[in-house]
Amino acid sequence: MKAALLQVKSEANQLVSNEKNSQNRRYLFNWVELLVGTFWPTLVFCFIYRMNFGWFRYNLPMLNFCVAILLPPLLLAAYTKHLWDGVRSPDPRRNPARWKLVLCIVNWFCIVAACFEGDKSFWRFSSQYYDFQELATYINVDPSAERGQTYMDSGQVYFKDGTRVETSKAIAYQEDEIYCVAPLVQLNLDSAGTNSAPSVAGNALQLPKSGTLDFWAVGINCCDPSGLNFKCGEVTNPLARAGIRILRDDIRPFYYMAVQEWAAWLQMPVKHPLFFTWVQDPLLQVDKFWLEAMSMYYRDTLRCVMAVFMATVVFHYILFNLGF
Repeated sequence: MKAALLQVKSEANQLVSNEKNSQNRRYLFNWVELLVGTFWPTLVFCFIYRMNFGWFRYNLPMLNFCVAILLPPLLLAAYTKHLWDGVRSPDPRRNPARWKLVLCIVNWFCIVAACFEGDKSFWRFSSQYYDFQELATYINVDPSAERGQTYMDSGQVYFKDGTRVETSKAIAYQEDEIYCVAPLVQLNLDSAGTNSAPSVAGNALQLPKSGTLDFWAVGINCCDPSGLNFKCGEVTNPLARAGIRILRDDIRPFYYMAVQEWAAWLQMPVKHPLFFTWVQDPLLQVDKFWLEAMSMYYRDTLRCVMAVFMATVVFHYILFNLGF
């Protein structure tokens, strides 16, 4: 009788063990948990990323920092501590489910990636888009009669008919990159009327009515180190007669040094230089900053979905083999 009871107990234990093993196998390939583990970190990524390159950051930077940079890590840190306490608890009932551990780990990666990529998109694209919305637009500006000091608040400038980029008088400053500059002039400014290469002896530029040459078309790596073959912006487009202001503080000093070199070379005054990308339609170019920011956002979101799904699968497998 006793032997029969022991056999029944052994069979019951075996059934429980088999059931647990079966549950573990189902747990490893639970697609619902994989989908939830992919959806939630991606949602966190999208929220932080979108906040960090949009209107909210530009207009309310401190509030954005608290909501999108400071708050998510603090909440996740509190949740991480809760899970860690459960892992270290001797009571098996407090042990967290594996999918919660995986979700926590993947969320940390998503928060860091979203902060980094959102910040990069903001400084490369969206900050310039919002800056141009705040700056003034001027029409029919004569570069030979106006001074740059008058247009320090300009973002988009439509120049007077007859304005052109004097590519024959272009010059460049080289510092890792080639920073190309060429003056904007009226057709009657060059008395020689030629497109010859710049030279001191052949200088035919006349001093404009404003007494200074302050309006410049610029670009990076779009001319030779000497300034020849200037092809920056839409300089080859005969319909282009407008410019969008260069706002990046990290590159303007290099353009300024090129202009100073040009002024010393041709003995022409440059008092308050303004740097522009020469274009036909400034509005289109400004809108491109926002389109580029959104395009980068969608591409990074797609990459995030794929990376999060793969990471969720990998971490489930690793933790499963570690006994969780």
